Amino acid sequence: MGRSSNKPFISQGEWANSYDNDGMQFGGKQMGVQGKKETAEDLPVNCCMLSLKPFVTPVCTPDGYVFETDNIKKYIAEHHKHPFSGKPLEAGDLVKLHYHKNAKGDLVDPISFRQFSRHTKIVANRKSGHVYSWASVDEFNKKANAWADLVTGEPFSEDDIIVLQDPDAPKKLSKQTSESSKAIQQVTLVSSDKTTSKEKKPYNAASYTKGLAAASFTSTAMEPVTANERQLVDDEEYMFGRIKDKGYARIVTNLGEINLELHCDRAPRTCYNFIQLAKSGYYKGVKFHRSIRNFMIQGGDPTATGRGGKSFWGKDFADEISKKLKHSERGVLSMANRGPGTNGSQFFILYRATGSLDGKHTVFGRVVGGLTVLDKMEAVPTDDSDRPTADIVIKDVTVFVDPFAEFGKRIERKIEHEKDQRDLESGKRKRTAAEEMREEDETTTWLGTKLPSKQRPKTGPAKDSSGTGSAESSMGVGKYMKARQFEEPKKASRADKGDSQDRPSKKKKAVGYTFGDFAGW
Repeated sequence: MGRSSNKPFISQGEWANSYDNDGMQFGGKQMGVQGKKETAEDLPVNCCMLSLKPFVTPVCTPDGYVFETDNIKKYIAEHHKHPFSGKPLEAGDLVKLHYHKNAKGDLVDPISFRQFSRHTKIVANRKSGHVYSWASVDEFNKKANAWADLVTGEPFSEDDIIVLQDPDAPKKLSKQTSESSKAIQQVTLVSSDKTTSKEKKPYNAASYTKGLAAASFTSTAMEPVTANERQLVDDEEYMFGRIKDKGYARIVTNLGEINLELHCDRAPRTCYNFIQLAKSGYYKGVKFHRSIRNFMIQGGDPTATGRGGKSFWGKDFADEISKKLKHSERGVLSMANRGPGTNGSQFFILYRATGSLDGKHTVFGRVVGGLTVLDKMEAVPTDDSDRPTADIVIKDVTVFVDPFAEFGKRIERKIEHEKDQRDLESGKRKRTAAEEMREEDETTTWLGTKLPSKQRPKTGPAKDSSGTGSAESSMGVGKYMKARQFEEPKKASRADKGDSQDRPSKKKKAVGYTFGDFAGW
């Protein structure tokens, strides 16, 4: 077999030259590199070619350059020529464009409803101004030889088609004169006041998304969704997972008062239900309808039958069983139910430890005061149906400490603070004198050094208490200590001056080199 002189690979020198403008051209690789260079300056399809920002009322020139109406009109009024080609251009030559959008606001073809991208050939009808993809115009107008607008039905010719974007022949924006570049910088941009800032996620945003992007990717019945949006957690669910404190309440009965400690950190939903019902006066006048000696006393049912009562939400809610909370002592406060997940408003207090109830009922508190009142309740005789013969009535339930209300206030302060910071950053308000002082304190370390701050007030050199100190007396280590005052040396008296004048002055040695003896050897 004969040998070919053509190498089946690209050498290192050829590869290096392919990226040089004066380098050697070979094969299709150079074409690919040139293609990348040409498409590197493409703009998104919804941007003005002057301001480089999304347009609101677009127009185009006869050669297919798209601009914001106000921007190009101001440029034409001053220069009367095309900003890129330099050809004469007047405002009457502009064509008003009508883009079509989908439900999400993306630019689409009104016939195929396909979203425009950088790889879509986009054309416009000069007469109607409607914008289409070339695939629709080619299929329904050119091939069918039916030259009528696909939206309005207005007749037009092939010469009325303006190519706005062609991936095979992209428009270049870099070949502009210095005069046009200066003019572009002087154009007042319409969209300058509508700068998009990074949206801060809500305080109750979950760590997972709504899943619409994945669902739309795998289903043809859903509209395409390209951005993931965080799922928002319910305000109560967000609050329940962040309560770390105990709650305290008092049950006032006709036999005395019982103080309760509520485990809001372990059973937040159950405690929240109890506190909200107590605050609304739900338990006022309600009787303890069931009492079993050496077991428990039950109440919270307005009907006093053991089959009534509703939760704060008007429906049953789930159990909150915790292994750390058990029915292990006298005075444990727990929820009564008809089975799993049937908690309402009824509760009971144990007379003695009952471990058989663990895992079946939600423990959400305990008695911390008034055990003698609990003894009186247990001593009240009952009938055959365990109903006390003498009424034991709840006069009121007073809530002393409500961690949920405190948490709500913190959230309100947080939201108000974030709004205040946004107003400060956007320039809607200015810092107060107190805020300036606090900002100054926050930018000073314990060593006295200043952290970099863009809005730190300029201050002159600090003075000490005597008014003669410098900034060093109040900066650095020990800046809060009083500066030590040194006494100035006393001025010499006239006698001392006289003595000093009478004393003979020492002769200065002549400066130079003298040769000595060898005594030091």
